[in-house]
Amino acid sequence: MIDHNRAHHMTVRIPTRFEHILDNERLSSTPLIVRVTEDMRSFEVLRRTTEIQNGGVLAFLSGATGCGKTTSVWSASINMSDRFESVLAVPNTVPLRDMATWLEASVPAQTDKSLLVLIDGREASDDTVGLRQFMSSLNHFLRSRKDVIVCWPTTDDLWKKELVDLSRKVGGSSLTPESADISIAGPPKSVWSEVLERLFIQLDQRLEDLGMDATSVASAISKSETVGEFLAAVRDIIAERVDIVQISQDLPQILFVVTSTSQIVGEANRLRRAGTMVLKAEELVGYSPRSEAGKWWQERNKVPKHHLAYVISLFKARLVTMTPSAVVYAIAEYGPEDMRNALREIGVEKSPANADRTFEATDFYKHISGAGVNELTSTAKGRTSQTILEAYAYIQSLSSGRHKVINQAICSLVEKNVPEFAAAAGRFEVDLGDQDTYADAVISLDEDDLHLEFHHLSEKHCRASSVAAYVMRKLRVYANHYNITPR
Repeated sequence: MIDHNRAHHMTVRIPTRFEHILDNERLSSTPLIVRVTEDMRSFEVLRRTTEIQNGGVLAFLSGATGCGKTTSVWSASINMSDRFESVLAVPNTVPLRDMATWLEASVPAQTDKSLLVLIDGREASDDTVGLRQFMSSLNHFLRSRKDVIVCWPTTDDLWKKELVDLSRKVGGSSLTPESADISIAGPPKSVWSEVLERLFIQLDQRLEDLGMDATSVASAISKSETVGEFLAAVRDIIAERVDIVQISQDLPQILFVVTSTSQIVGEANRLRRAGTMVLKAEELVGYSPRSEAGKWWQERNKVPKHHLAYVISLFKARLVTMTPSAVVYAIAEYGPEDMRNALREIGVEKSPANADRTFEATDFYKHISGAGVNELTSTAKGRTSQTILEAYAYIQSLSSGRHKVINQAICSLVEKNVPEFAAAAGRFEVDLGDQDTYADAVISLDEDDLHLEFHHLSEKHCRASSVAAYVMRKLRVYANHYNITPR
């Protein structure tokens, strides 16, 4: 079954709360946690308190929204894993009056480590009776579980005082001792940029991709009171510089399709990111720095909002490849009669099965279908027959004069294997309105228009440098046409 939640719909989303990180399949929480010594010391004191009194405690964590209260609980379990089990979070869907029952059923058997139970997302309640019942049941439960520390983050001081007073009325100082009333410091401003850097590493993003630089990050830090506020500020900057620009200027998504001998896959891998197929700006310039387009982009890269990486993000520009067999069988199946005849003379007959099989082996198919590309290899797999190489060389030799019909044949093969790719209703060699500004094809995919730019390379020019020069040249055209960069 094909997953049509394709990568080309992906937008950068910066989590501003720890819960967002836990819900994000692309993020691993452990590398994102910055150890705060003061906060970790508080949890160690809690653990020792439970040992001394031989019973569990209910701890209240106070601090401003976004300071890292929830994060601190997870941080303790990760940074002090020799003393704490993994966090047990009470689902928000569990009603207050059912929480004690849920805990008795869900808390695992006692070990030699302490267990942090997180009660999050409950900032207020007018159910005084239910709250008292919960405190009473919890007090009874914790008396026999010296390994359990229940953590309740709060932001409202009055609400916290009400909870602390009630817990002590029900269970005395044993249920909520002085050490269990904790103020969370959270990470200091000096490490906020490191937090963002760790996020970007996992999201496979750089500041340049988002039209940002160190100055914009420093400004967001200076204007924020907590790390959560800082991440929210970064999120808003990204929305302003990427999402809003894409929408307001109605920017298309660009998919570069490069074909050549089988070595093209490895060459393209030097210029794109694994999985997403997104182009890498630094590598594009690095592989073709002396080309006219390379020099042009190096000059633009001095300004964040004109940077090649930012332009790539705005157009969600990606790079996929097709190997010789897929191109040859696409022409044999859907090309013009004279080209099909020439292929038969070379020794290639029409074969729907071969056309489908060879196309489905390409990263073009895997990306466009949503099947995913799980690896980027630098070497070609298998061998291509001399007949296919000769047939591809014939097709490539005609690409400058018959570019359109070659692309139409390829797109017809794509549509056969990915019906949502509406090639039959697509437009080819579309005039974008400027002199010599054309899109090779504009095809609807899942109701979005996708601009495809095809480049058919000979074996001699099957090099990352050739691909980089072409891609940068085309992106220059698009950036100028949509007034993103100065000409």
